[in-house]
Amino acid sequence: MSLAFLFNVVLRRFHGTRYEAPAFGTLFGIAIVVGMINPLSLGEGLIFDTRTLLLGAATTFAGPVAGVVALVFGVICRLVLGGAGVTSGVVGLLTAFGLALAFERYLRSKISYPAVGDVALGAVITLSIGAIFLIPFDIALGLFLEIAPVLLICNVVGIAVIGMVFRREKRYFEATKALEEHARRDPLTNLLNRRGLDAHVGESRFDAQNGHAFFFFDIDNFIRINDSYGHDAGDATLAIIAARLRNSLREEAIFARHGGDEFSIYLPSVNAADVEGIAERLCGLVSDKPVERGGTSFDVSISMGVFWSRVHCPLQEMINQADTQLMMAKNKGKNRAQVTYSAEGVNALAA
Repeated sequence: MSLAFLFNVVLRRFHGTRYEAPAFGTLFGIAIVVGMINPLSLGEGLIFDTRTLLLGAATTFAGPVAGVVALVFGVICRLVLGGAGVTSGVVGLLTAFGLALAFERYLRSKISYPAVGDVALGAVITLSIGAIFLIPFDIALGLFLEIAPVLLICNVVGIAVIGMVFRREKRYFEATKALEEHARRDPLTNLLNRRGLDAHVGESRFDAQNGHAFFFFDIDNFIRINDSYGHDAGDATLAIIAARLRNSLREEAIFARHGGDEFSIYLPSVNAADVEGIAERLCGLVSDKPVERGGTSFDVSISMGVFWSRVHCPLQEMINQADTQLMMAKNKGKNRAQVTYSAEGVNALAA
């Protein structure tokens, strides 16, 4: 239970980031250190613990980087503990890491069932016990015959259990993330909904040097489209416009549908001087090409309001500012963009 909890904590905090592998490596490394501090003593300076099992698990389930991190923890701890078996202990750790790495690279793909692969890995990393022969042979032989069977069983069973728990937690985590992401998506356009917009903007970091901007727009005379061509045509129009604009946006843009025919685009990094041009280009992408539906073709346009700032603003404030500009664009004849800037934006444009 505690193992599953720790795996879940690391996944929730670091999954999909560059820190995921180092975090898992640290988790396994700490477990290795704890095991080495509280081992089964085999004599003066000679200890038996689960270090090879945990090192193999880190390498195979969390990747080579995690394996290296766990290895560093183990080597440092073994050097600090000292004793007659320090050399064989360090060599054993290095050997276990090398065996796990080689197994994942050359053998894992040849085994159809993950559980069978885990059992095989447990057997392979047990070969690292050969490092014990770096101590005097008569002592090493006796210890080898005594602990080799126990180590083999420990490694095989341990890797199998850790593998089962790790994969189960990862499947559960990914399923949960998929459900969360689904709840943040608009089913018609596959854009973010308002909940998704709040989450993604909250997770983004705006560029305080260039500034950030919020584009808020709706479809001109959308009710007329529904009345003239039917609600299916209206839904198709929403999806087509969403696809057109999405394909033209840079990767960091956060595109959402607020409901009805209202959409927004948040750009976390954009110069004040570029905002108006971007807004006009987006409007043109919609109006320059008619929508075709069931043999019928009709023109569509959007009106857009934009707010730019170089300071942090609550999302709702940016929405309110952009919505005010959207209303002004509507009042000026529609099919256009209206832009407003915070004080520093006005100064930047004047300069």
